[in-house]
Amino acid sequence: MSAAVFHSGQAISVSVITGFLGSGKTTLLNFLLAHPDMEETAVLINEFGEVGLDHLMVRELDPGVVLLKSGCICCTVRGELVDGLKELYMRRLARDIPPFTRVVIETTGLADPLPIITCIMRDPLFRHVYRLDTIVTTVDAAYGYRQLTDHDEALRQAAIADCILLTKTDLTDDAAIGNLRKRLQELNPGARLIPAHFGQVPPTELFGTRYFDPTSKSRDIQRWLNEEAYTGSSHQQEAYPDDDHAHHQHDRVDVNRHDSRISSFCITVDEPIAWSLFKEWYEELAEKNGDFLLRVKGIVNILGEPAPFLIHCVQSTQHEPTPLPVWPDEDRRSRIVFITRDLPRGTIEKNLRDHLSRVPEAGSARAHTPRPFARQVHRPASGRWLNEAELSRLFAALADQEDQSAADALRLMLVTGVSCNDAREARWEEFDLKRKVWLKHALSAPRSTAKPRPRRIPLGDAALMLLTVLREHSPGKGYLFSGTTQEVPATRLDSVWTAAARLSGIEDFPLDELRPALATGLFAGLSPELTRSLMGLRNRGAREIVSGKPHVPTHMASSVKE
Repeated sequence: MSAAVFHSGQAISVSVITGFLGSGKTTLLNFLLAHPDMEETAVLINEFGEVGLDHLMVRELDPGVVLLKSGCICCTVRGELVDGLKELYMRRLARDIPPFTRVVIETTGLADPLPIITCIMRDPLFRHVYRLDTIVTTVDAAYGYRQLTDHDEALRQAAIADCILLTKTDLTDDAAIGNLRKRLQELNPGARLIPAHFGQVPPTELFGTRYFDPTSKSRDIQRWLNEEAYTGSSHQQEAYPDDDHAHHQHDRVDVNRHDSRISSFCITVDEPIAWSLFKEWYEELAEKNGDFLLRVKGIVNILGEPAPFLIHCVQSTQHEPTPLPVWPDEDRRSRIVFITRDLPRGTIEKNLRDHLSRVPEAGSARAHTPRPFARQVHRPASGRWLNEAELSRLFAALADQEDQSAADALRLMLVTGVSCNDAREARWEEFDLKRKVWLKHALSAPRSTAKPRPRRIPLGDAALMLLTVLREHSPGKGYLFSGTTQEVPATRLDSVWTAAARLSGIEDFPLDELRPALATGLFAGLSPELTRSLMGLRNRGAREIVSGKPHVPTHMASSVKE
């Protein structure tokens, strides 16, 4: 398998399809799933029965996952959405399913998309593996106007969308469609409005809105940010500095419409912004006003930086700011788009201007940060941590190594949180698998009358799976790796570490700088079969592991006691 399968260098884009009950999501999905441009896409849906897949299926990978002729992987959501995204990524690494570069999530008709999006963005794996791409909302042309008035879910679905599809336009007249379009443009001027005849909108119109593409320069950022769309919507408020007066003018349009409480506007700053001041303002805004911030996205010119950063926030959840390699066009202004509820433009803009007018103390740590948001790796003296995405790719890469004895020592290190030396010097006499504990150095007592107290290291399911398979090919005494008299040499561990780290896209640094950390959280909620695959145990060991509990031979229980 190529390194690209483990680490493509590009985050997997996540798009969300939402829309009120009966607005045409299923019709849209039926068209998309059959489209050839859906290759290398994983689609999470509620139930297979809601969409017609029989004529599209190539094969069933398991009861909840099917491979379609279009090259799309279609999965049912079993349990929590975040768990589903985690399992998808792990199965991709374990090669249980074909590689995918995009995920499309369909929500239920009554779903408020904000909690769904914030839940995904807060997950540690999401921050390093996935990137929120496009939010698509279907709106019924015949009933959408009334649904926006009567149902807060429909209002929010339309307010935060990047793209709004007008469905069932053949069931109503031009006047009704015109009124609905006008209202949607007032509610969310930055969204693209696309008529969808029987759901026939190609995937290229909906997904893949990358932040930056060197071949297209400003096109993709302009499409994502679309700040020009806010010029007309913000004009009235700019004419009235007093926020209350501006809102009273807006309310006169229709006093019965509760979407008049939602504001959409773009704030621009002409001069470069000091990073520390902007960061303080950005974090404080999200912390104090998260309930009123439906969505924030922007391009920011940071003082001293050669290129801008992209910011993205949904309620109080901030995505990690993304540095662009170069400016996409000649415009060097910072442009930030806001979609808020009960939070007027004037309040936000005044707060921003006040923050930016401050002067950081000269020489202070807050005054200068050379790379404000870049994903740098800071190596403290105690070592280097790996995030969950790096750990998961590392496990997948270890399965491709020739020296599986050294790879097993590294796996033991990762699933127990010990140092590489502890792992390579592990002896069978130290393990008590019945009690699920590793009594480290229990047999290596110093020359003293006092009996040493061993270090207790708990063994999770992944560690027990690994040890059970190792035990089947071991005499049951001496070192776990390389027989009974000599542990696996450190040079072999270094060699396997270097190869696996390179394959998984981890920066080059020595194994002894890797800070020991428990990786057991990676396997939480995964099936035993998937855990075996990621641990490189799929075709190793004769005994079956059932329900995450490995068979432990009676002679495995160590006689070591505290």
